[in-house]
Amino acid sequence: MISLSDVQKNLVMELQYNFPVDETPFNVIADRTKLSLHDTLREIKNLIDLEVIKRLGMYVNFRVKGMEGALVAASIPLDQLDKFRREALHIRELTHNYIRNHPRYNVWYVIKAQNREALEKEVRYLMENVNTNDYIILFSKKNLKLSVKYDIIRGISWSKAEMPPDRIPTADELGLNMELLKSLSYPLPITERPFKSIAERFGYKEGDLVELISDLRKKHVIKDYGATINGDKVGITENAMLLINTDSFEVACNNIAENLNEATHVVLRESDKPWDYLCYCMLHGKDKSVIREASAKALRVTGAKSYMLLYSLDNLKPGIVM
Repeated sequence: MISLSDVQKNLVMELQYNFPVDETPFNVIADRTKLSLHDTLREIKNLIDLEVIKRLGMYVNFRVKGMEGALVAASIPLDQLDKFRREALHIRELTHNYIRNHPRYNVWYVIKAQNREALEKEVRYLMENVNTNDYIILFSKKNLKLSVKYDIIRGISWSKAEMPPDRIPTADELGLNMELLKSLSYPLPITERPFKSIAERFGYKEGDLVELISDLRKKHVIKDYGATINGDKVGITENAMLLINTDSFEVACNNIAENLNEATHVVLRESDKPWDYLCYCMLHGKDKSVIREASAKALRVTGAKSYMLLYSLDNLKPGIVM
């Protein structure tokens, strides 16, 4: 953990929660934090070098590419874990790869593919390669929230509700160049005009590109705009996956997305095998007590019949930002 100054804490919070959609966003940040532009850029670069800030930018929703996503729970033999870790490191579309404290399924990872058939084929290949056929695929039916932001003052993940539409438009439907979206998904350069080079490359005026980004955020094509923080560096060292069994999974997920600001991911899932826990969210905190407190709130707003709170024991793909 790195001890941040008050100036650094204020800057980190502004970059996470209030990063402006503007041609010169760092000028706006400098005004808000009472720093010069030079000092703002220097301090941001320093926080990146310290690995407090993983990246500054935005993510493009995988639905825009027409892709399928799933959470996979797998029982992987202990003598195959290192092999699986090495395999996973080379798969760009495999993320959030953790050993968790479930009594049967020790490895939980997220994977995306061009369609469901391709996803199932990739998972089957991976699992056969580590000598297991004991796994369950929990397809992403609806993503109700994706916003990984940390209140470093309280020591808990926190972000406002962001109820998305029932369906995210694809790049083709929006008439957007996939190469442009790919470029927007890269970290922004820490310069006074971070959108200038992208605008020039794709024939936009800076103002028009910024306006497009603002519109894509409203459509939930662009997600998690701003700074992505390394939790371990700021004392957010625990994370847990909360899976809920209830009478109405969709209502439960909606209630979590609307009422539990501590949740970073909220996903309604469907399974390829019998499975009672299809409402899913993630919680991050400075210790297990703040996670337990947030999970108790989730149980109250969902009327859960039963639940599982699965803590991360080991990160098999650390440092990956997707």
